[in-house]
Amino acid sequence: MSPKELTAFRVEADIMAGLRRVKDRDGVPLSVQIDRALRVWLEAKGVTVNNPAKASRPAPKPTPRRRRA
Repeated sequence: MSPKELTAFRVEADIMAGLRRVKDRDGVPLSVQIDRALRVWLEAKGVTVNNPAKASRPAPKPTPRRRRA
């Protein structure tokens, strides 16, 4: 997992309300929503940033189901 930098900044109330609605509806944390939006904005501005690290461990393999005899 990449280290994250703690920051503080002001966001307008209507934007925060929208972020909270998405969190309640979709379960996406505010920090993830902001990170995603900023990456898109930076890309549009022609600024490249490293992609976030992928999961460090592979997804578990599905277990085979047993057949009833």
